Amino acid sequence: MRFPRSLLPVIGAVSALFTLVQARSQASEAIRQTTPIDNALIRTQNHQIDHLSHFDLTFELHRDGQRIKLELEPNNDILADDAYVQYIGADGLWEGEPIQRHEHKVFRGRALVGSGKGRWTPAGWARITVRKDGPEPLFEGAFSVDHNKHHIELQSTYLAKKRPIDTDIEDRSGDYMIVYRDSDMIRHHTELKRSLDDSTGCSAHKLDYNADLTNSIFPFGLDQSEGQWGVTSLNSLFGLSKRQSNDVGGVSGNSGGVNLKNTVGDTSGCPKTKKVALIGVATDCEMTNYFKSNSTPTAAAKDWVINLVNTASSLYEDSFNISIGLRNLTVNDQSCPTTATSALPWNIGCSGGNITWRLNEFSKWRSSNADSNAYWTLMTGCPTGQEVGVSWMGRLCSSDLVSSGENSVSGANVVVGNQGSTWQIFAHETGHTFGAVHDCDSDTCAQDLQDSSQCCPLSASTCNANAKYIMNPYSESSMTNFSPCTVGNICSAIGRNSIKSTCLSDNRGVVTISGSKCGNGIVEAGEDCDCGGEENCGDNACCDATTCKYKNNAVCDDSNDNCCTQCQFTPANTVCRASTGACDIAETCSGNSSACPSDSYKDDGSSCGSGLTCASGQCTSRDYQCRTVMGSLLNTNDTWACENTIDPSCSLVCGTRHSLMGYPAGTCIELSQNFLDGTPCDAGGKCYSGQCKGSSVGGWIRDHKNLVIGLCVGVGSLIALFLLYCLINRCRMARARRRMAKNVRPTPVMGRYAGSMPGRGPPPGPPGPPPGPPHGPPMNQWYGYQNAGYQNAGYPDVPPPRYA
Repeated sequence: MRFPRSLLPVIGAVSALFTLVQARSQASEAIRQTTPIDNALIRTQNHQIDHLSHFDLTFELHRDGQRIKLELEPNNDILADDAYVQYIGADGLWEGEPIQRHEHKVFRGRALVGSGKGRWTPAGWARITVRKDGPEPLFEGAFSVDHNKHHIELQSTYLAKKRPIDTDIEDRSGDYMIVYRDSDMIRHHTELKRSLDDSTGCSAHKLDYNADLTNSIFPFGLDQSEGQWGVTSLNSLFGLSKRQSNDVGGVSGNSGGVNLKNTVGDTSGCPKTKKVALIGVATDCEMTNYFKSNSTPTAAAKDWVINLVNTASSLYEDSFNISIGLRNLTVNDQSCPTTATSALPWNIGCSGGNITWRLNEFSKWRSSNADSNAYWTLMTGCPTGQEVGVSWMGRLCSSDLVSSGENSVSGANVVVGNQGSTWQIFAHETGHTFGAVHDCDSDTCAQDLQDSSQCCPLSASTCNANAKYIMNPYSESSMTNFSPCTVGNICSAIGRNSIKSTCLSDNRGVVTISGSKCGNGIVEAGEDCDCGGEENCGDNACCDATTCKYKNNAVCDDSNDNCCTQCQFTPANTVCRASTGACDIAETCSGNSSACPSDSYKDDGSSCGSGLTCASGQCTSRDYQCRTVMGSLLNTNDTWACENTIDPSCSLVCGTRHSLMGYPAGTCIELSQNFLDGTPCDAGGKCYSGQCKGSSVGGWIRDHKNLVIGLCVGVGSLIALFLLYCLINRCRMARARRRMAKNVRPTPVMGRYAGSMPGRGPPPGPPGPPPGPPHGPPMNQWYGYQNAGYQNAGYPDVPPPRYA
């Protein structure tokens, strides 16, 4: 419910953090050199493998003769039990089928470097997809050697995605494998510095909803000079002017209520046991067209996506204990339609719309799908200038559509696939979906944006992350890890429920498409336990690493079960997940199960203290959230939430009693984030994803009880006064009529009797007066007429005399 603008005491500004912030990536470097792979050998009998094989793969790098060995095992996290692919033809007809796990030889493991005399030295990780086994195998993927990432691609794949800036390779009649390293990629000097026009930073100003300065700073046209009735952006307090806020490329919103300096490297909010994020991926016609040289472009696109997700998942496993698995895949035909269809509006040639338009259209489509995927990614072949990725921030596990102006927000992102390091762009945009902001760079550090947690600093004392990590505003191939700040950013967002994580699957009970496979770390049907193979847990006291069965009379596995103590069920009523506050309910073991019950909270809106209510498992209030967020940013607790002045009333607009940076005390300051889900808002509603939902007239009355009482008293008093006035006035009129009745008598009317009186003849004399007025009101009442005359209504007029 809105009040007239004239009644608003404070004018707020809104720029939503997680739900309505757009993040972008810039194109990566040119590939300047490659090298073929020689002497590749699958070290199994007959050099044959299947999708469940554990094996070693050796080869040499042609350029320097370096020997590499990859120790590989199946990656059964990569495809969900119900993984499904849909192929969409040029005629728009759909054809779908389950993704058969046995058809995809997807592996993970570690990389070793030969050091002479048969010795192998561990050097890094490996993610490989085998395209063909036998004596002359073909495979793709990635591995690392001393943190230098090596990309393996088939000739056909490299040529399909090759850009004009990339080096040429030998075009052979048959497919072969080439390798290029991160150190083989270079960014031209002119590309290192982002221009103002081509800035691809992750910031709200790229969306109309967030970019409109008249909306985000002074939505009703008020000027800063109006003192306490004005509102200013938090960016302004830290030296970011209106012009700069439009030009800077690295700004990416805020971090969800924490000071990122205080959470660097903190993993406490991330899951303690392994989780799996099942996702959906779609390729548009331009992306599929990159594989047109393949005999079956759609099948090649499918294989490429699976390999991409396999590579990126490793980073999330190592950083957050969360794997990324593919549940749904939609592959469009390589022939682009001349006109977009209503069913797939985003599947159109590059001239059909820019990358932001594709994100909006894809978000609408994603929200219409009835699935529980963590998010969806659109792989497109259409960059916009230097922009090769865009994402909504913090929309993990959010399939609903939030619309505001021209923005359509859901759990979705867009990645341009024809890049040298597409997996890194995919990992970067997924990081935004998980709630990560960009790393700080020289531009954002110059404006002290690390103080407002609008970028991720290198450490608590050092701002510039020096373009070393995945969440850098622009992509470079040397970025293969998340910064400690990003780890703290995402883990704290999960731990504080600033992003949803309810769609993440538990490790236990996961059914993979490959069926049960001992040693993959996932407890599947037919297994008692699975601690990850002999290499990872050969000394496990509860689980036999080779058979995935309990041993030594064990009934559970301490390494995987929260209600397991020394291989036995933990006694009943033992706390397995402690309460984190007044709104978080402690979970206890049942005594007959190894599983800890699902995390539960008190209902949103439940009272938890003086003036505080529960919201997303936290005991808080609007004022308290302002104190928490603004206090950490401005080092003061003397703050409060400004009155609901905007619609919806779920964006943090906070005031302070102290003057700041030249702004007077009482100024309402815009903070680039939302209140926690479940926080009370207008008309008895609650905030969800930055929107006030569940409002009602009755709720508004409850929220504004004092105002309603005052209005009722005021209106009631006016009505009573009016009735009293009417009563007094009626009494006065009645008295006046009685006085008039006493003082005024009517003049008798000379009537005539029709006919002669008995015993008398006709009266003599002249004719009588004319007839009186016509019949009037009921008898015995006197009423005024014209000429001040009165009429006797009780008797009929005497007729005139008759003349002879």
